Amino acid sequence: MAPGDGQHLSFQELMGTKRAAYYLYTSEQIDAPTALQLGLVNEVLPQERLLPRAWEIAEMIMQRPRATRRLTHAILQRPWKRRLVQDFGFGLAHEMFGISSGKANGRDSK
Repeated sequence: MAPGDGQHLSFQELMGTKRAAYYLYTSEQIDAPTALQLGLVNEVLPQERLLPRAWEIAEMIMQRPRATRRLTHAILQRPWKRRLVQDFGFGLAHEMFGISSGKANGRDSK
């Protein structure tokens, strides 16, 4: 199935088009250390440290003035919104076409 559900947008935004293409074409599994290396995640922690670390980060963020937090959020979300508006429909249409074309030809949609 073509990866038009938004995964392609996330991969391209986070790790670049060439690496995204590799993982989307090959469907290679991405473990935690590889995700860290590729820039898909910022930290890899044992399960018992996840929630405490999330609270640490949240408390750091909440120390900033409200206006700073809101404006920073708007700046950081802009590329994601642009990708969604410009590219999501294109990818989704291709995924749906691939699914329907596979079924119409009597093939599995994978």
